[in-house]
Amino acid sequence: MKVGKLLLISPPAFTFRSPRDVNPLPPMGLGYLASVAEKMNIEVKILDCLVHGWNHEEFVNDELVRVGLSDRDIEIFISDFNPDMVGINCQFSRQFRIYHQMFSTIKKVNPHIITIAGGPHTSVCPEEVLSDPNCDFIMIGEAEESFGEFMVSMNTGNDITSIDGLGWKTNGGLNINLKRKLIASLDSIPFPAYHLMELEKYFGLTTSHGPRHKNRFAPVITSRGCPSKCTFCSAHKVWGDKYRIRSVDNVIEEMKLLKNRYGIEELMFEDDNITANPRRAKELFSRMIEEKFNFVWDTPNGVGVWSIDEEMIDLMKKSGCVKLNFPVESGSQHVLDTIIRKPIKLSRVSKLISYCRKIDLDVGIFLVVGMPGEKIEDIWQSFRFAAECGVFGPLVSVATPYPGTKLFDECMEKHYFSREFTLDGLFTKSFLIQTPDWNEHDLRKTIFRGYLYLKLNEAVKHPGQFFLWVIRKIKHPSRIMGHLRRIIGKKTSQ
Repeated sequence: MKVGKLLLISPPAFTFRSPRDVNPLPPMGLGYLASVAEKMNIEVKILDCLVHGWNHEEFVNDELVRVGLSDRDIEIFISDFNPDMVGINCQFSRQFRIYHQMFSTIKKVNPHIITIAGGPHTSVCPEEVLSDPNCDFIMIGEAEESFGEFMVSMNTGNDITSIDGLGWKTNGGLNINLKRKLIASLDSIPFPAYHLMELEKYFGLTTSHGPRHKNRFAPVITSRGCPSKCTFCSAHKVWGDKYRIRSVDNVIEEMKLLKNRYGIEELMFEDDNITANPRRAKELFSRMIEEKFNFVWDTPNGVGVWSIDEEMIDLMKKSGCVKLNFPVESGSQHVLDTIIRKPIKLSRVSKLISYCRKIDLDVGIFLVVGMPGEKIEDIWQSFRFAAECGVFGPLVSVATPYPGTKLFDECMEKHYFSREFTLDGLFTKSFLIQTPDWNEHDLRKTIFRGYLYLKLNEAVKHPGQFFLWVIRKIKHPSRIMGHLRRIIGKKTSQ
């Protein structure tokens, strides 16, 4: 069947009723694929069901709601456009039920529509996705080149069986080609099809992968991969083990497009690690200053502490950085070196954070607690480290064993799951792990006390800052109550 019309869908999402733990973000992955298809003269549309249905909720149970367009609204959109193929972005494993619902909805509208899935969940759980009777094909890993080759084959009748990273079915069986090829030159990929992403739908959101500072914002990705090999991370399943960069000239041209055509005022660098190549990072920030873009920007996924120095921080701030997020993960050097295997030194982190404070640059840190091998005292070291750095509201995630990670393999091998593992349980406060050193109750109690310890420290050292935090929470009491309820007491279920 030839493909003349292609629809790319970012599905609705399950989230907690209060507060929501999802928010809309322009779908860059779909934007890249749309650009590839448009260059082949294929008519393309992108439908982000989350942002289009952000004010629509459907109750799932006492804890969860589904946010986004209803199935009926999605059916109407598909029917009106009448595509030959629909691609589904399977981003998060926790949302796997939504993806299967989307496949069923598509085939309900027209059983002859070709369905194809991609994204991180597809890359780490390819059999789970492709086994759906309503899913025809999958793409694992980065897909721009493979997707282009696939579309050519579909429209010419060429053999598809050698396409890198493609999954398909024959006689009821699943066939999945391993992902072996990475795109050699990221500059060869066309810019995302921003004109199809309906950026205006996102403008004005207060939160999109973190709090936003300007009304007109957009994500940008300047590199792929990360040289760090953290045991809880599955990014290598999508981007491979090699860190690859776009040229500074190429990135600057995309920024000019965003500034001049869409009036973008704020950028989110969605790289896994934009500073991993410090020479190139400094060149990029210097060029942003020279071009006088006047963007404000931040790093929602964090930066590589080992590759940053004071000179780079100065360039970051001068080029518009309003906040640096440091993915420290642990305040115990032992945990970093032997358990998480992250190549950073805490003494260096402390100095960099001090320098950020000196030049009045906001800073945050990410912590992961509950790793196998970690002791309760190690977790307390993380809270004490945050307090010593003057970061009283770190983003604390409970270690979650995502498929495709070394952490998942260890939990399977050593039977560290606190209950039967299901994809439903993959959220950052799921408490899926218990070890001989602690159980779920111990971990909940320690985290609650750790938060309390940080806020008491803030009240003593920075009473004005603490008072502002209290005022913000009073304005949105449901958020703090929902947050504390999940930490200290009630187990969540889906």
